Amino acid sequence: MSSLSRHLSLVRIFMAEERRLNASMIGGIQFLMFPVVILFMSFVLGIASERLLDNLSLDQAYLMLHSVIVAYGLSVGALATFGDRIAERRFGSVSMVLQTPATQPISYRELFTAFYVKEIIYYFLYSVLPLVGGIALTVPITGFQVTSVLFLLLTVTMSFLFGLSLSFFLSAVFARSKAALGVVAASIGALIMAGLVTGAFDVANLVPSIALQRTHDPLHLLTGSLLFVLFSVVALGTIKVTAGKHSERYEADMLETAESFSFVGADAKLMGKEWMDLVRSRTLVQVVSAYIGPMAVLAVLLWFLDNAITVDLDLNMVFYAAMTGFFSVSIYSWLNLLDNNSFMDVLPISVAQVIRTKLLLLSIIALLTSTVFLAALSLLLGDLGTLPLGLVVAYVTTAYTVTATAYLTGLRTNSYLFDPRVLGKFSGLSVPPLCTMVILSLSYSSDPFVAGALILFTCTLMALATLVMYRRIGERWGRATFGF
Repeated sequence: MSSLSRHLSLVRIFMAEERRLNASMIGGIQFLMFPVVILFMSFVLGIASERLLDNLSLDQAYLMLHSVIVAYGLSVGALATFGDRIAERRFGSVSMVLQTPATQPISYRELFTAFYVKEIIYYFLYSVLPLVGGIALTVPITGFQVTSVLFLLLTVTMSFLFGLSLSFFLSAVFARSKAALGVVAASIGALIMAGLVTGAFDVANLVPSIALQRTHDPLHLLTGSLLFVLFSVVALGTIKVTAGKHSERYEADMLETAESFSFVGADAKLMGKEWMDLVRSRTLVQVVSAYIGPMAVLAVLLWFLDNAITVDLDLNMVFYAAMTGFFSVSIYSWLNLLDNNSFMDVLPISVAQVIRTKLLLLSIIALLTSTVFLAALSLLLGDLGTLPLGLVVAYVTTAYTVTATAYLTGLRTNSYLFDPRVLGKFSGLSVPPLCTMVILSLSYSSDPFVAGALILFTCTLMALATLVMYRRIGERWGRATFGF
């Protein structure tokens, strides 16, 4: 078998594994329905595009679309950060293809290369292609040129690959040397700041796909392709992998850790176990970053729109606090990736207990991180007046969104949210109140008294709903098992 054939066979095996795992978790039809949902939403937006473009220039629409796709690629591409742990922690006792090098004569690097290609194909087919496909279906209605839609598919794919490969490259550098990552990040930041301060070039054009979308110059296509290849080759060549599982020894401090969480009552030992998992797995930084990172990116993007593109935005701390609800799901998702809980099936512990414990731990983390982040942001933006109300909104929206996630998905968030039925329920529970909060925050400056009263009333309703869902977790997940 040639090297290419061998590699393609590995990619096919990974694709089959991904499909079977997700289909076994949420069902084959539900698994295939997720891209259909994206296709439908894109179709609706395509039909409404003429009205949307009445208040938004085409260039701004392209900029927003590509920014979202690049951010999506960045989130998908953070593989190398946990490249030597992903095989053990995805489903624990279930044997994964990435575990093969532990028993078979094949290198981790070769296998991970195939895994990387699988990720590109899988997410392209599962999300990027349906996104553009929905727009393509509107051609008979909107009169869009077929060539324009195909060109959009090219540029959107480039944005996705740019974000994915850049994130993969940065995570590989991080796995090898945090100092090197600091140098790379500082260089990128300096380049962006130079463009913003001097105005010598448009910062957005640093992303080749955006420059290609604007100019149609094939040179940007070549640049984007070369950057994708460069980032991918360097990341795959330097990724830190280990042959087989490894173990580390720690002091027996379970009782001391549990004592630190005695304020939670009977679940103190479970809380201590969850905290120790978080610390010993070295994922505390990732969990906090998953919460704060998107918020920081959003703040920078909105600052860029307000200052560089001169879009008039009247934002306050209530707005940013409301947005924390949208991003808080990622923390609960991370907490469910730390370890395999199958062994708990033989212990006098219920799934509902573990879910509640994770929610309490998440609340502590979110309380501290959101307070620090919003306080720092309010100082930077000079908006201390709305900080107290913003903190209330942040606490309530985070608790509401995460409790809704836990209530609907249990301990399998990363799979159940791909089920359109679960996703629909989650959207119905979370989107209306969070959007209401965002709208009220935008009207706060014009009428602080009325808007503030409505915000507090909405927070009260969300807090009551949070309490109801929290109490019903036992009823919904009381008979569930930990095993896959």
